[in-house]
Amino acid sequence: MYIHGSFLSQQGDTITVHIVTGNDRTQTIEIGTEKADVYFSEDPAEIENEVNDTFDVLLRNSAKIRLLCGNLITNLFSTSCRDAVVNIYKNDTCIFAGFIEPQTLSQPYNDRWDELELNCIDALSALQYSKYKNVGALGVIYAFVKAEAAQRSFYDIATEILQGVTEGLDILGNQNIKFWYDGSKAVDAQTANRYQVFKQLSISDLLFLGDDESDVWQQDEVLEELLKYLNLHIVQDGFNFYIFSWESVKAAPDKIIWHDIVANNTKTTAQQAVTIALANVADCDTTISIGDVYNQLLLTAKVEDIESVIESPLDDDLLVSPYVNKQKYLTEYSSDGEGKTAYYAMKAMVNGESTNYGGGAITHWYVQVMRNKLWTFPMKGNTGVDLVDYFGGEGTNQHALPDWLGQAPGAAIMALGSVKINTANDDNSPTSKVNMTNYLVVSVNGNGVDNDENKTYPSVADIQKNIPYAVYTGNKAGGVFSPSDDKTTNYIVLSGKVILNPIMAVTGNLSAMREKMGNRPPYQGSGGGGGTTPPPMYFWHKTVPSRNNGDGRYYTRQYWQAETPDKEVSWHEGADSGFYPYTGEGPEEYEFKYSAVGDSTDTISKVAVLACMLVIGDKCVVETGTDGQTTDFVWQKYKERSECQSDDEYYQQCFTIGFDPKIGDKLVGTEFSIQNNIDYKMGIDAEGIAIPITKGDKISGQVRFMILGPVNATWDVITRRHPTFFRHTKWSSSSVPLLAHVSSILIKSFEVKVYSDNGLISNGNDDNDIIYMSDTKETFVNKKDDLEFKINSALTATECAQLGVSNTVKLSTPLNISTGDGVLEVYDRNGNVKAKPEQIYVDSYYTEYHKPRIVMAQKLRDIDNAVSLFNHYRHEALNKEFFVQGIGRNLIEGRADLTLKEIGT
Repeated sequence: MYIHGSFLSQQGDTITVHIVTGNDRTQTIEIGTEKADVYFSEDPAEIENEVNDTFDVLLRNSAKIRLLCGNLITNLFSTSCRDAVVNIYKNDTCIFAGFIEPQTLSQPYNDRWDELELNCIDALSALQYSKYKNVGALGVIYAFVKAEAAQRSFYDIATEILQGVTEGLDILGNQNIKFWYDGSKAVDAQTANRYQVFKQLSISDLLFLGDDESDVWQQDEVLEELLKYLNLHIVQDGFNFYIFSWESVKAAPDKIIWHDIVANNTKTTAQQAVTIALANVADCDTTISIGDVYNQLLLTAKVEDIESVIESPLDDDLLVSPYVNKQKYLTEYSSDGEGKTAYYAMKAMVNGESTNYGGGAITHWYVQVMRNKLWTFPMKGNTGVDLVDYFGGEGTNQHALPDWLGQAPGAAIMALGSVKINTANDDNSPTSKVNMTNYLVVSVNGNGVDNDENKTYPSVADIQKNIPYAVYTGNKAGGVFSPSDDKTTNYIVLSGKVILNPIMAVTGNLSAMREKMGNRPPYQGSGGGGGTTPPPMYFWHKTVPSRNNGDGRYYTRQYWQAETPDKEVSWHEGADSGFYPYTGEGPEEYEFKYSAVGDSTDTISKVAVLACMLVIGDKCVVETGTDGQTTDFVWQKYKERSECQSDDEYYQQCFTIGFDPKIGDKLVGTEFSIQNNIDYKMGIDAEGIAIPITKGDKISGQVRFMILGPVNATWDVITRRHPTFFRHTKWSSSSVPLLAHVSSILIKSFEVKVYSDNGLISNGNDDNDIIYMSDTKETFVNKKDDLEFKINSALTATECAQLGVSNTVKLSTPLNISTGDGVLEVYDRNGNVKAKPEQIYVDSYYTEYHKPRIVMAQKLRDIDNAVSLFNHYRHEALNKEFFVQGIGRNLIEGRADLTLKEIGT
């Protein structure tokens, strides 16, 4: 519905009101016509100033439109903020543009004409009704928005918000929305940069998106914090938005040169010094008061620290299973020794009979396949097909994915737990629960062939064609990772446990052992069968390695299946090559001596296991060294695959996760902590692989992470790996490919976090707030301590020491795009000073509030150029000069209601 009409003010100006509801103009109502039966009331329209004080950043206005209605107009009820658009014109100039406030309409229906009051809000006020990026609106899904979050300029964020709320704001369609900036803040004093600050500063979207949908900032809060950080304010005047500092307004009246940050146009506003006199006042109703006085201001920086660089794939809070419960997947039958007692105990176990042999054990393994919505596990390197979705989409046949991993390369998250029953029967206490542990499983399925390069599995091609094995699709961290000075180093630290799970040979498969194990002890004599009698004991002496018995053990596995976990499992007969967990009882192989990359000795003894790619912004970390120190890692410009000449060039943009064995440790079959290259001199309280980030690295932006695949290392008394992880070094006659002897790689307790060495300065308490405080010498202190910055400047090590805080990597720190560094200072043109934004803010308000200032409400005739947001007003009797804090208007009287504040030093 389109509603419009006009009236004459007492000053002779034509006031026109336009209203469009539901973006639909098929029905038209003209106010003041008998047909419409709608008229303006005696006091038809006014604009109200909603500014509380000069601390306000968004200087809001509202309006009231009063109509006399003969009929009920239901279209004027707005369910959402932008349903009904309102424009109010004074002659040919729009003086208010906004919306009918949603869900507030109440229309009486008692008299011939009932007065209907429409409460209207301007575009700046409307921002409070929408979340950042319009999260929660129809078709806007939080998870998708967060996944696409990036480091964006203040300009992109602010104009997206302002252009979004002003889309369709001009009902007549003949005006352009303008965004004027006074150029009072810049990154430096260069003339060319005067109006470019919004395009030269950036911050991460993640700051405004929070940890979940309920934490997403409202759009007005985002715009307010961006401008507050620069001590700027914004006011709407019709279709013009002005971004300015109070210092520009309070300066000696001359002119303000504005720049449209979108259209790149300029205009000049002449500032007049208007003397309040009988010729321009509307009435004698002037109110004078003393504004608030503070002799100390405290500004708290609300810091949003970055702790984790990515969400761990094993984070319990993010793991959800597509299956309703765990289920029994595997049973191990084991009998230590090779004699007849061990043999017959094994026979009894595989046939479901009882035995009291002390060296026997039956272990039931339970599995629950897990899904982490922030990680995908490609099938055969195809990132478009996720293994968990492929096998677990319907929540049935939970055994299918681990079965597949037992035969094909891939990765998945599985919770594993076991119940072990010793056949000695010396403890009949029940097992109260199955303790489940989350693992990231990377299947390898080595074939044990290590004497023929052409037959060993996995080969170079086998690994290469399955890259990547796991892809992080979340978006946990962003912002500025590099420190602000050369004294400080930040570190990304990867920690956890890693296991090269050995190939677990079996005495025989379960079906064969049930069928062929004899009923009598083995005969002694020729051929083991007594003369010419053939030996009936097919599996006699066919033991596999045991950690508990030098003679080995009889060992086999039985796999189970069930359609759903709530149904009884059945023997998955024929499934003899599925996945099997790390039991801690299988073989341990290849004693460690020392390690090398290429042909160089690695004295730190790092054995590389998994190759990973970490990209932050446009940089990636590359492992170039050979000694496992932090100096092995460098940050270089990341190149997409299309920019590289070969796979080797592309995949050398990676680093490896490994472990640090002691001399004498067995590489395969042992649980290790991920290699630690951190010593006490580095000044961080962490263990793991530390990747340094310095000021010169200029690391900032969105984080991407992939597990490319297993490292194709070889063992030859020492271990070696090729610079391209999926290739191996040149074979010698004694070379052993480690992966050929590995069934799977298991990772647990995996985390990727960020730390700072704080410039090697200990400040005692990491929990101290960052507070900027004005100085005061008065005995009595009236402080204002509710000031807060949610966007905060970077700190050098020296500044941290002065403030008594520890340095951290902050999501809430903006980036200077031109330098690639966190913002330490900005330039204030009015004060001709370069300082921290927090300091500029505190200094500005201390100057204004540390002395009593007169606040005056004055009503002036709204004529000629006597009324302007940027004029100065002088009261001769008070001998004071004032600036405008806000303007309201009574449109029928042609009166402007000014809130004025004394200009002082």
